[in-house]
Amino acid sequence: MALICLCHGVSDRSIRSAVAAGADSIDEVGLACKAGTSCEGCHQAIDELVGEHLVVRSASHAAA
Repeated sequence: MALICLCHGVSDRSIRSAVAAGADSIDEVGLACKAGTSCEGCHQAIDELVGEHLVVRSASHAAA
């Protein structure tokens, strides 16, 4: 587990859970778990986690 949002103590696991539940932007992740809603220093990391999930989602849809 790695802390991504230091301001709110949000881990990568929490962000991945929010993304898996449908959050597909930094703003939506923020609404789901508060990550990225203060200093914005973690926005790049959140964006990367969202992007990773979207790539996996797209690949699984293409294979179906």
